[in-house]
Amino acid sequence: MKKNYKYILLFIFFFISLTFIFNISRGDTFVNYGFSYAIKMGQIPYKDFNMVITPLSPIIYSIGLIFFNNIITFYLEQSLLLTILFYYFDKLLGKKSILMLLCFCIPYPIAFSSCIFPGYNFLVLLLSIMFMYYFKNNKNDYLLGVILGLIFCTKQNIGIVLFIPTIYYLFKDKSKFMKMFIGYLIPIFILLLYLIITGSLNYFINLCLLGLLDFNDSNNYIDIFCLVSFVLGIIYLICKIFKNRKNILLYYELLFGVVVFPIIDYYHVSLFLIIVVFSIIDSIEFNDRYYKHIIYFIFSICVIWSFITYKYFNGITITNYNHFSLVINTKRYSDNSKKLMKYVNSLDKDVIYFMRGSENYFYKISNNKKLDYFDLPNHGNYGYDGINMMKERIDNVNDVYFIIDSNLINNSDIGQQYIKELGKYVKKKSEKVEEIGVYEIYYKKSR
Repeated sequence: MKKNYKYILLFIFFFISLTFIFNISRGDTFVNYGFSYAIKMGQIPYKDFNMVITPLSPIIYSIGLIFFNNIITFYLEQSLLLTILFYYFDKLLGKKSILMLLCFCIPYPIAFSSCIFPGYNFLVLLLSIMFMYYFKNNKNDYLLGVILGLIFCTKQNIGIVLFIPTIYYLFKDKSKFMKMFIGYLIPIFILLLYLIITGSLNYFINLCLLGLLDFNDSNNYIDIFCLVSFVLGIIYLICKIFKNRKNILLYYELLFGVVVFPIIDYYHVSLFLIIVVFSIIDSIEFNDRYYKHIIYFIFSICVIWSFITYKYFNGITITNYNHFSLVINTKRYSDNSKKLMKYVNSLDKDVIYFMRGSENYFYKISNNKKLDYFDLPNHGNYGYDGINMMKERIDNVNDVYFIIDSNLINNSDIGQQYIKELGKYVKKKSEKVEEIGVYEIYYKKSR
């Protein structure tokens, strides 16, 4: 009962952290919620809206939305998954798992706290920790293979790379290899059936396989501090491997580093460093005397970070929207959003939001609209020759309003994923009719 009490407290702590403490302008959360929202609404990934990951994560997160289609449900589901993650940390680390909780609460200079948010990357992390636990405890080889297959069904490139160490057993223990390989293929076979039944296989191949080349070419942002942190993590794991070359689990930990490519930024590097920190904690001794002190320290970090966030953003507002409860934003952003919504509601034609993907998802979901290919205009998100395909789509819509964020088109941020070329194409083909803050509204007439 005492252990269950601990997990209940963890669940509550994570929900508060997701909803309030670390949640300011979490754009990626809106996109991940949008994927699950669309599936709940009966839309088919790849066919009805663009997505460049395998679909396990949005399908899992869509289950709770059946009962209450709101981002709060999304946070509740994530709180449960985070609690499950720490259940496995407890199994692997014992009382040292408190150090992992401390790590997840650190927002700076390495943004470990960003790893708590829901989405496919977190699910890959959870599945990887589950794999480590069952691998260490010599559990069923079929189960190990199934978990690796589920990672593939969550994010295909990581799923492929993390299977590589398994090839070792092809030469050392063929029976083990075959069992893991069969287990690996089971989720992938189910995924294939899903794609065939929904008629989305060709779309999937274009977006998730052929589109990977364009994604890697277009999204190659590197933050120097994050790169150095990543390299140090790699060096640590390589040194650990040299000391114990027969520990195959270390190779899985090392290859998890593929999660940072091609965008080496604070978020993706933090995901990898979580595994590095786990490996470090697993190797150290822990004095029980510090247990309560660490809990107090975690609480202090959360309180201080909440205060800093409020001060840094010069005041924040908490607003409720349709499907989006308790949204935290700066007052200026919230005011501009309300003005834009009021203006859009006054229009008598269809509106295409063509801004940052998270904003497009927010506005469309708030208005109970279904998603489409216009809503996530990021580099590498349209498959082979995707930009020309989208230009044709723009040409084929008439008597519609486009909403553009001028900052996205005019800034020089090299880490920006938004396809400026398409934004400029919309401006070229349309006539500007209004401007609300950074938002520009264009009308595209019929031919």
